[in-house]
Amino acid sequence: MGGNCVWCEGLPESSSHLFLHCKVAHLVWYEIFKWLGVVIVMSFNLFHLYDCLCDAASSKKSRNGFRLVWHSVIWSIWKARNNKVFNGIVMDPLEIVDEVKVISWKWSVDRLKISPCLFYEWTWEPGICFNR
Repeated sequence: MGGNCVWCEGLPESSSHLFLHCKVAHLVWYEIFKWLGVVIVMSFNLFHLYDCLCDAASSKKSRNGFRLVWHSVIWSIWKARNNKVFNGIVMDPLEIVDEVKVISWKWSVDRLKISPCLFYEWTWEPGICFNR
């Protein structure tokens, strides 16, 4: 990517830094793991984290849900980074987490073969929605 991370002063921006080890990304993942109810040691590789997250799923349905959430996190971090770079908009990491929940819920309604769940159910306990 080149240049420095938009959130970590003086640290070079790379894909693994931006999406995994940046102070903002790290907090976002911590909150997402807590929300999903999984314990995972942060990987140094983005795709290894993807595999670990999928392996942590208790069923095929929850694995598909975890994949969807993983994509939502990557997308939301990328959008937040670009908003800061191009528009000067700074998002709090917890705002990014909230955005992940909204995006992943919308995508789940559209893409997963699960009974629809209400947004409050999704934000409270996504595993219930995954395993319907």
